[in-house]
Amino acid sequence: MNFNTYVFLPSIDALQEFKVQTGIFPAEFGRATTQINVLTKPGTNQFHGTVFEFLRNDKLDARQYAFAGERLREPLKWNQYGFALGGPVWLPKIYNGKDRLFFMSNFEGFKERRLRRQLFTVPSVKMRNGDFSEVSAPIYDPLNRTQRFDGNVIPRYRFHLTSVKLMEEFYPAPNLNPGLVPFNYESTLNRLADKDQFIQRIDFVESSSSSWFGRYSWGSESEVNPIFYKNASRIWTTVHQAMFSNTRILSPSKVNEFRAGYNQFYNVKAGEFANTRDVMSELKIPGLPALPPVGWGTPEIQITGFVSPGSASTFGDIDGPYTNTNRVYQAIDNFSWTAGSHALRMGGELRWDQYNQFGNLFLRGQFRFEPNVTTQLSPTGAAVAGTGNAFAEYLLGYGKRNQGSVVPAEIKFRATSQAYYIDDTWKIHPKVSINLGLRYEYTPPFLDKTGNLVNFHVPFVDMTPNVADMSRHPTLVRQGRGDFYDGLPVRFEPSVKVARDGRLGDRLVADDKNDFAPRLGIAWNPNSKWVVRTGAGLFYAQDTGNPRFDMARNVAGRRRDEATATQLDLNWNTPYRGLGEATALIVNPYGLANIYDRRTPYSIQYVLNVQRELGGDTALEVGYIGSVSRKLEILRSFNDAIPSATGSIASRTPYPELGRFQEVDGSSKANYNSLSVKLQRRFSKGLTYLFGYTWSRSIDYGSAIRVHNTDLLFPQSGYDLRAERGLSSFNVPHRSVTSLLYELPVGKGRRFLNQSGVPDAV
Repeated sequence: MNFNTYVFLPSIDALQEFKVQTGIFPAEFGRATTQINVLTKPGTNQFHGTVFEFLRNDKLDARQYAFAGERLREPLKWNQYGFALGGPVWLPKIYNGKDRLFFMSNFEGFKERRLRRQLFTVPSVKMRNGDFSEVSAPIYDPLNRTQRFDGNVIPRYRFHLTSVKLMEEFYPAPNLNPGLVPFNYESTLNRLADKDQFIQRIDFVESSSSSWFGRYSWGSESEVNPIFYKNASRIWTTVHQAMFSNTRILSPSKVNEFRAGYNQFYNVKAGEFANTRDVMSELKIPGLPALPPVGWGTPEIQITGFVSPGSASTFGDIDGPYTNTNRVYQAIDNFSWTAGSHALRMGGELRWDQYNQFGNLFLRGQFRFEPNVTTQLSPTGAAVAGTGNAFAEYLLGYGKRNQGSVVPAEIKFRATSQAYYIDDTWKIHPKVSINLGLRYEYTPPFLDKTGNLVNFHVPFVDMTPNVADMSRHPTLVRQGRGDFYDGLPVRFEPSVKVARDGRLGDRLVADDKNDFAPRLGIAWNPNSKWVVRTGAGLFYAQDTGNPRFDMARNVAGRRRDEATATQLDLNWNTPYRGLGEATALIVNPYGLANIYDRRTPYSIQYVLNVQRELGGDTALEVGYIGSVSRKLEILRSFNDAIPSATGSIASRTPYPELGRFQEVDGSSKANYNSLSVKLQRRFSKGLTYLFGYTWSRSIDYGSAIRVHNTDLLFPQSGYDLRAERGLSSFNVPHRSVTSLLYELPVGKGRRFLNQSGVPDAV
């Protein structure tokens, strides 16, 4: 639902088997190009149990190389513990479930405490008191731009009270060197992680032709990830999962399996002070919304020139909150029928998705300070380079660039998707088998129950500045019909085109009803030692909620104001322009859009594999796998300035009434080719091993919708995606894997200590 987030991760002691399916797999499976199927352990007629504890700490860790002197180890405590118990349901003198009713119970807990040392650069002690004598750049008085502060010292009475409050509590003083030197502050960041989960499985043998099983899983996780100082990111998650299944033998050649399940995923990403302290109400910064307790925290402050790894020049809460409450109801039926040389399997799946999200960026504001109004002015009114100081601007309370959201965004997505398939494994010859399959998937765009989605209707993509024909300009289209601004807390400039006339339907994105996915596989055994396999298949990617949620942020009202070197109106008293109106006026709105005529992203995969048995238990395998992927989603930036040697950036945009708007576009492409070699020995005489090597290359136009590894958020040019073609950010040209398992010849049935009684039972 949300970028393929897993709902529940079972304990390894609760697993009977798992299977990873890549390449060409049956049409029974879809929604992604790789499948992971997990089977939990059932109970048996005998009681079996395990108790486990995994302990890891810092005693065997290496000392930190980056720190001079004592080079301390980072303190670490890691505990993973639990139990698994299975057997027949047995109530003394009441019920004996042997051969009929079984249970399996599993609990796993996890706790991690990790203390990490990190170096940062913060303003010196003198600078915190207004003394900038350590700085070579002259500091000018914003109220008299021809006058420097005497001795480069700002009188304390000129400090803004909001800056002082934030600095004294949330921006620490140096603790390694009081002067202005790189990395003068050492922070001890204490990461906390807790996880508990439980599984209960029940199996019931109704008769020789019918069996049932049910499972309930519960999990709870919480994490605290410190970033700098009193601005940790907190994440907590609760999941519930329930399902039941019935397998019924209808005849010796016909079997039916029915499964139904329910997933609930609740997740919150918030700041350190969520639910504990409303710092924003204490600061009383105008123009920002009152937030529920989950959104409590501090504003984000960016001060140019002070570098901190991972969050350059930043203190305070970074973003959020975000809350997700997702529910999925699912029903699947599979029917198997063996008829002569054909093994048929067919079935279908229905899914009812409920995806609810609340939150936004900049709800507590983002305030950026740069050398601006403390610089010397040139005769033309521009800032003179090498003058002014960002931290001086912070102390005085004058912002350079401020952003803030008027309200949180909220969506309540609903969708009903369906899939149907048929597979035929045909033994056409004793040495040749063919697998033919066809799958059809229909995954409609989400329908939002709040009525607040707004998409950009972009009929044309212009590459000329300031397009004169307004009919070619994008229109902001709100779902439903009626007044566009009805019930909204924002207004856009009159020059921004808006509509609420149903032109894009209720979902604002067209559905794709053409998702047919054929599969073909061929296996040939020329003799008992050789196997040749080849095949091809088409696979579709599931819809994700995040890009659709962005359309709700269009009416959440993102203010973005910037001050020139002569403007003093952006300060803590008036951090945004146009305050005091009944509704916020958004100038040059930033937008988030989804292409209307979307196609479901898909991948065509093809394989050729040759396997040779070398000995009784050893096989050599050489294989090729390739794929071409099309209609992949990528984030494009429209309304970029047209390249030119003259004119300001604003004057060179095609649609000057709009800011930059991001569109999730389905025009990205990718291809992948690989050659692999694998030598494997099946478990025999206490030994198994695997040696594998893969040589591959992956090329694409963009490796993810958002930033992935070294990718940029946007292409270099939203008008030329071909310039983005290159190696995928996840490309790994060479990968080798070696694993070896040897079972010690000790214990029951083995050479040494082959005893009966208690030693064999342990």
